[in-house]
This record gives sequence, structure tokens and C-alpha cells, in this order.
Amino acid sequence: MKVNCVSCGRELNLDHWIFDHYSGPAKCFSCGRVMSVKTIEGKTISIDPLPVIENRLPMYPKGTKAYED
Repeated sequence: MKVNCVSCGRELNLDHWIFDHYSGPAKCFSCGRVMSVKTIEGKTISIDPLPVIENRLPMYPKGTKAYED
């Protein structure tokens, strides 16, 4: 089964028995977007984008004067 990425439109190949009855994430290896995919009997029921979570690291490393301000 093939589905299109909800972000870039590239085709994702889900031709494997594990995707015949599947509910979970699938990653587009072209743009890196992660989607929630649900299939039943080898047919796509839904495909939705998952929210993008940014890496929220402190702007300044611990122990620096700017970190303490």
C-alpha cells in the first residue's frame, strides 16, 4: 500500500505485512515529517500529521553568567 506524505506529498511505501492492520506513526524519509497512520485489511483508514515538537534547549549553557541572569 502506498500513501502520500501530508507535508511534502512524496509517496511512502507501506508494502509490508505489518501495515495490513496498523495504527501508529509513519515517518516520511524525504522531509522527516511524522504522521499518524491507521490501516485495516491493507487499506488506509486515516493519515494525519502529528504535531512538531521543537527541541527546547536553554539558550545559554548552565554555569555561564548569562544562564544565571
